[in-house]
Amino acid sequence: METIKITRESGIPLMGAIQFGIIDRGTNLLQIRATTICNLNCPFCSTDAGPNSKTHKTTYSVDIDYLIDWVKEVVKYKGGKNIEANLDSVGEPFVHKDFIELAKKVADIEGIYKISMQSNGTLVKKEQIDELDSIGIPIRINLSIHSTDKEEAKELAGNENYEITQIVELAKYINSKKNIELLLAPVWLPGLNDKGIGNIVELAKELKCLIGIQKYEIYKYSRKMKKAKNITFWKFYKKLEEWEKEHNTQLKLDPKIFKFEKMTRFPKTMDVNQKVYAEIKAPGWIKGQMIGVANQRCVTINKCNKPIGSTAKVKIVQNKNNIYLANQL
Repeated sequence: METIKITRESGIPLMGAIQFGIIDRGTNLLQIRATTICNLNCPFCSTDAGPNSKTHKTTYSVDIDYLIDWVKEVVKYKGGKNIEANLDSVGEPFVHKDFIELAKKVADIEGIYKISMQSNGTLVKKEQIDELDSIGIPIRINLSIHSTDKEEAKELAGNENYEITQIVELAKYINSKKNIELLLAPVWLPGLNDKGIGNIVELAKELKCLIGIQKYEIYKYSRKMKKAKNITFWKFYKKLEEWEKEHNTQLKLDPKIFKFEKMTRFPKTMDVNQKVYAEIKAPGWIKGQMIGVANQRCVTINKCNKPIGSTAKVKIVQNKNNIYLANQL
């Protein structure tokens, strides 16, 4: 699998793609994605990430200084205050060799009051947690943990080397830090890890930390587990209510604790149905796609057969949240 290095010299804007760069959904939360690479192969992965991906022919890694320049620009445009920087990924954020440096530089940007991040925990070192704890602004780590049973945890990680005892120890270490808030983030796979979710709820109670149980979702390119049931949101919340009574704890998180608020969006530069010429810069994330650049935005072009360095006429078919998808004409 080829890894594309996205630098300032690449000429690829860091707004417009869903898999890397910055996503602004019109709130004070900015999603900042430095890599698409993942070290696990979770069989329910919503993005089909990891070494065994059948969907993705390409991975991406973004130069940190280039990413910081874009973050500064977007934060300034949004008003320069009360911004939460969510360092997430369609893969595993800690795969990026400069991830801690990214967190430190993001924390120094005026207007960012908090950093949140996702991780499966397998690559996280205690020394890195110490560094994050000393950054100076509040940090929340959303730790993916889907079962406390050793064998089930290996199965759900898609990796025989996955050791749940190490992840639990990491959770305890994170939870001991003064400036880091821990949130356990399991995905409930109905019919598979029902008992495992109950054990994770008890772990959260033991640690007195937050827990945010996630609904198993199936998307066009996601991996699917035949034994896991795809239930409605009504049934999902009904089950949360049952677990709340069984474990005597609150599981439906109050959105107010995350302090989300609507905020000015970074401007769009292209409309749906608009026809533009895009310069082809790199292979796309999904087979049959290419990455192009038009009107200072990154554009993912479907069924594109143009070589890198050429120009393609395309029609914009999607621009929601400044994420551009186009068809080659």
